[in-house]
Amino acid sequence: MSRIHAVDSLRMAESSTELMNRAARGDRASYAELVDKYAGMLRRVSYLLLHSSAEADDAVQETFALALQRVAQFRGEGEPRGWFYTIALNVCRRRQRERKVREHNAEPAQLETGRKFHLEPRGVLTSLVRRETARQLAIALGFLTNEQREAFVLHYVEELPHEEIAALLGVTAAASRALAHRARVALQDRMPGLGL
Repeated sequence: MSRIHAVDSLRMAESSTELMNRAARGDRASYAELVDKYAGMLRRVSYLLLHSSAEADDAVQETFALALQRVAQFRGEGEPRGWFYTIALNVCRRRQRERKVREHNAEPAQLETGRKFHLEPRGVLTSLVRRETARQLAIALGFLTNEQREAFVLHYVEELPHEEIAALLGVTAAASRALAHRARVALQDRMPGLGL
């Protein structure tokens, strides 16, 4: 990381921490700034974990609602970004568990239609890759384990360092590296033209 990038990251973290402190004291405008600052990254992560634009939007709303309820609990030990990621990951994990229960209890006729994976024209990946590649990536991510998917998305899409991912996932940095690597290898096998 360049020195300039490190200084910019530090300024961003400091301003985010100050916004969190003001939000914890009841300043709704500061909380709104945090929502604006982190909504895009949380939407990307939620979409890639849940494979549904509508469900990702709901997960982001739920994340911010839970965070607002708990903003006074933020201890300032790390960046607010990590705190929001943790809440979003937990929301996505709960939604994945609920989906499995719904599918388990569904009638066979309901399951025949299957899940629909799609990217809306304004999808989050369209600026990174062509629409078709984005659709294929979203489908391929569904074949990974939850842990691999989370490590891959946080490292290769959100560009978080493995030390930060380790803290978010409750694993070591080495385990984060291994999860992301296994995910990358699996995706390369499924999508050799992606250039991973």
